[in-house]
Amino acid sequence: MRELEKFQMNLKFYREQNGWSQEQLAEKINVSRPVITRLETGEQEPDLSYLLALSDAFHVSIDHLIGRDEQTNDYLYEVYGKYQADGSVSQVVDYLIKNPKMPQSLQQLLHVKTKHRKLIEDTIIRVVENSSRISE
Repeated sequence: MRELEKFQMNLKFYREQNGWSQEQLAEKINVSRPVITRLETGEQEPDLSYLLALSDAFHVSIDHLIGRDEQTNDYLYEVYGKYQADGSVSQVVDYLIKNPKMPQSLQQLLHVKTKHRKLIEDTIIRVVENSSRISE
């Protein structure tokens, strides 16, 4: 898949993930709605100013936006496509997108031996559960 096609998919994916219409995204980056339409359809290639504005709006790197982070993008499309109806999974994916250290840490966790990973996962679950109780 070409970078422009990846960009088009990512643009639409992140716009929809944020629940924004083309008009709302256009307002956020100070362009007209037809510009967003042309970017999503590939009629117009994004210039650097658009890439910077979109990167800021979506809280992702430009490399990520144009699809250079192949593994992450493929995973996100798969999860989003399969679980789009499940809001909780969608919220988790959104959280991971907006917190780039989390996917990196989880990726490192995948390389830990299974028995050690289970201990780490249990610890993480306990920390999250305890922090939920504290914030109630």
